[in-house]
Amino acid sequence: MGASRRSRELKDIERQEVLLALSVARAALIEARRNMRPRSGLSRSAEAVISEIDDFVYVLTGTTDHFHLKAHGTPARIGRKSD
Repeated sequence: MGASRRSRELKDIERQEVLLALSVARAALIEARRNMRPRSGLSRSAEAVISEIDDFVYVLTGTTDHFHLKAHGTPARIGRKSD
């Protein structure tokens, strides 16, 4: 038998390239799904692939909301201290 193959960790640059490619693919699937009948087999298939992308990104990043918009806001104010 041959030597067992072990998965290796992705380098940070490779991880960023993979995340970018997955982001583009996910966005394209979401856009395509907008033009599909909601309960069609094609729409369900697109949703399944989007879900698989989200699962894979979770493995890579450890977060379930990597592709979701982050809320923005203003930083908390630091109150003035009275002398």
